[in-house]
Amino acid sequence: MRNSGKKTTCTMDTLRVQIHSDLGEIRDLWLNFEHQAKGGPHDTWEWANAWAQTAGKSCKPLIAICKDEAERVVFILPLTICRHFGCNVLGWLGADQGNYSSGLFDPEAWAARSLPQGKDLMNLVLAELPHVDLVHLNKQPVEIDHEFNPLAGLAGINEASPGHRFPVSNDWDSLFDAKFSRSHKHKLRRNERRLADAGDLTTQKIETKADRLEVLDEIFRSKQAWFAEKGIQNFFADQDMCNFFKTLVQTPDRDTGLSISMFALRSGDQIIATNLGVIFQNRLYGLIASTTSGPALRYGPGRILFMRMVEQLSKDGIEMVDCGAGEDENKLRWCTEERVRKHAILPVTLKGHAYASVLKVCLSAKLHVKRSPQLWSLMKRLRKFKSAIRPSRPEAACTPCSPARL
Repeated sequence: MRNSGKKTTCTMDTLRVQIHSDLGEIRDLWLNFEHQAKGGPHDTWEWANAWAQTAGKSCKPLIAICKDEAERVVFILPLTICRHFGCNVLGWLGADQGNYSSGLFDPEAWAARSLPQGKDLMNLVLAELPHVDLVHLNKQPVEIDHEFNPLAGLAGINEASPGHRFPVSNDWDSLFDAKFSRSHKHKLRRNERRLADAGDLTTQKIETKADRLEVLDEIFRSKQAWFAEKGIQNFFADQDMCNFFKTLVQTPDRDTGLSISMFALRSGDQIIATNLGVIFQNRLYGLIASTTSGPALRYGPGRILFMRMVEQLSKDGIEMVDCGAGEDENKLRWCTEERVRKHAILPVTLKGHAYASVLKVCLSAKLHVKRSPQLWSLMKRLRKFKSAIRPSRPEAACTPCSPARL
């Protein structure tokens, strides 16, 4: 049910948390709460349901739903418990392939900031959960939509990479002029002409389930080659991970809640660039971008597709594009805002304190390497070298897409 417009004062004593493992049972309640809640697409029912059916099927969903004394939903936290080095670690459900995880909160309930926050809020949830040694909530934005994040008070360590985003104007010409100099515009147009020499250069907004699955197959193939080149582990070698994206792209489009954004750039009949994201509350969140490894790569098809995609999003009235974590030249050219993300770490038991000490050392080392240009450059070279000397082994490739059962 939706929260009414009437304001109420909530306190710790008036809140009640229940833990649910049956996603079907809470589907309607969760979907209705998404309409006015603050959070992100990775905290929605659609994302959690796709994950629980596929890549997360070995993890039991533990969805914390908090209501006030009037039975109105105050927050929803999609959680799960995993075993790490003999510890029960509480984390986000489905965070592996997302850029952010925060939970969903009713902004009105927290407007006065009189509700429990940080550790107090987490203890309220922990009281209803099975045994937990450590809470580790990663990829947590410090702020939600320029607003307060009730869990931001948890102690922790910043993620190695922040998120990046930019507002989208409905005046495309002004937005384009603000992002690109005259010489860069000339270069983009010249590259468009070069790509068109090999065949008609067309941009497609992929909208049917069948077409999305076909384009997703191309993404799997092109990303496998890219991962091998960079010396990065190919998570698409995991069939369950492939199935997660297959299920996700078949999410029914609705005016509210989560919906899919998929674009492809074609030169003739060949797909030379793709972009997959999700739209939540009129904001696009990028997930995967891929480009061809063929001769067309020299003309920047990914940059051209992104430019054309933003133009279409501008016409569609999208307010914000969130490109997620990581840095590259094209992303930094467009993005004007950083979103600091953190690992929130809360030890619960003595065993959890020992695990947290080791975890913090590892995360601090990773943060130090990423923030040092010299060390990060060395790390990337070592990764490539390791990939080059590794014995060639056939990877378990994803099977061609077929409609998933929703």
